[in-house]
Amino acid sequence: MNFALVHPLIVHFPVALLTSGSVLELYGRLQKEPVAERAGRFNVQFGFWALLVAVAVGLLGLLDLEVQDKFRSFLGSHVLFAFSTVTVYTLGMVCYRFRSRAWADWLYLLLLAVGLCTTLVTGYYGGELVHRFGLPSGDQPLVE
Repeated sequence: MNFALVHPLIVHFPVALLTSGSVLELYGRLQKEPVAERAGRFNVQFGFWALLVAVAVGLLGLLDLEVQDKFRSFLGSHVLFAFSTVTVYTLGMVCYRFRSRAWADWLYLLLLAVGLCTTLVTGYYGGELVHRFGLPSGDQPLVE
């Protein structure tokens, strides 16, 4: 199976869930809207698990690519921000477990905001890889 072709198909689910979830949960908390907060929390938690699958498929997809100098820096930035996103949301899930403590609750909200930013930057670099450099197909040869 060519995971480099599968990754762009499945990665949109965690991106949408984490983006909408972070925005909804932050909005719900700041505006005291419990329904929005709960919906956001569900999206963030579901998006976190979907993110782990998307990252695993993306790493397997790296094995299928012939990395060239023209997009090496974009690919490196995409991978760096993807791992940053996983790290931030993992810390967020840990803080959520200790949310009864004031420091954990505020840290969780901060991590949601940072995670939203890292998700969007990761998506930017992924979009550049697809639309500027033609990955994972187009003029990019796949390793046979």
